[in-house]
Amino acid sequence: MFTPKRILMQKLVWLTVLICLFLACRSNTSDNLQRKNSFSSSKTEGLDSLFEEYVQAKRIPGATALIAQEGEIVYHKAFGWKDIKEENAQQTTDLFRIASMTKPVTAVAAMMCYEEGKFELDDPLSKFIPEFSDMMILDQVNQQDSTFTAHPAKNPITIRQLFTHTSGIPYGYDDQTLNTLFVKAGLSEGFEERDILLADNVRKIAELPIMHEPGETFTYGLSSDVLGRLIEIWSGQSLDVFFQDRIFDPLEMKDSHFYLPEEKFERLPKVYMSSDSGVVPTNYPLINYPIAGAKRYLSGGADLSCSIYDYYLFCHMLLNEGELKGKRLLTAETVRLMQQTHFEGGDEDVGLGIGILNSKTQSSKARSIGSYSWGGFFATTFWIDPKEELIAILFLQMYPFADWQIQSEFEDIIYRP
Repeated sequence: MFTPKRILMQKLVWLTVLICLFLACRSNTSDNLQRKNSFSSSKTEGLDSLFEEYVQAKRIPGATALIAQEGEIVYHKAFGWKDIKEENAQQTTDLFRIASMTKPVTAVAAMMCYEEGKFELDDPLSKFIPEFSDMMILDQVNQQDSTFTAHPAKNPITIRQLFTHTSGIPYGYDDQTLNTLFVKAGLSEGFEERDILLADNVRKIAELPIMHEPGETFTYGLSSDVLGRLIEIWSGQSLDVFFQDRIFDPLEMKDSHFYLPEEKFERLPKVYMSSDSGVVPTNYPLINYPIAGAKRYLSGGADLSCSIYDYYLFCHMLLNEGELKGKRLLTAETVRLMQQTHFEGGDEDVGLGIGILNSKTQSSKARSIGSYSWGGFFATTFWIDPKEELIAILFLQMYPFADWQIQSEFEDIIYRP
């Protein structure tokens, strides 16, 4: 017979068993994370201290960081302010201007077209955009009237050279001579508030001279914008629709946009810059592009904004060799092709839309050889370390920025014993 006293004793026994099981599981999970991820509490505390110290010293307004290893997020925190004056705290769900971290997304989109047989890597660009036939190489610019002299290129620009930024197509924002030509042509470099279409802008790019013989050297520039236009030609969709249908929706990237919907405006941190008195609002003119202007230009090299978690999903797909949560975007073979060196550039070689760490001869980076990465204009960065099965992402919103050391300190803490 089950007396009340006996029933109570059984309940106490089962409760004790459950508590023991819970503690064992928690201990095993903790041990397992340390074994699998080697991400100790001291690293968490080190990262917390790093960001808190930078914020308190007014070296940055705020920061959001995410680290994952072997498929598990082991660190995901926000620090400081998205608006210092309003004392509006930064949140892990905030949306950031990722600028050139758009480029790997464009590269993945292009390789989806590659798998569909739309192009070969060494096809000439002019096969798809005839205006890029007979390109000229810049000799010099007359600053007084913006005229220039140039000579014919010997070789055509190829699709591979757009991925590797060896096409000779530059940016103009950091070179006064080139900026003269860009302004005269009305050329967009992204962060665009004017009513300009990607197709029209790419035709303007084709009218300007390139910097060197195609394939000769690395020239960071508008190659990814041209690649974005090619995606539109190959797919018959605008770049934003292609990204949404083929990348964002399958990966459940719900907070990734070329231009933010109005209900998400408040989640966009302000951009600040370094000064002698600490961080102050930036004087850079083109910082409102995600929320203001015509909202029509789709830069494949610069214009996405997203949450750090969304970008993690994109990185996780790459680390998983093209697949995430049962959704396959690329074959493993294609992802490995992207991760191969397609142009040797010293410590940082260039793959298809990504930089690859292939030598530590002159590098102080802690990440493993074979890690690949990219960064953005407003001090965002990420890398993927296949050897350690690790993803690290750090989002700031600063330009101009003087404290790049924070990125190396972030990396050093992650990899320390």
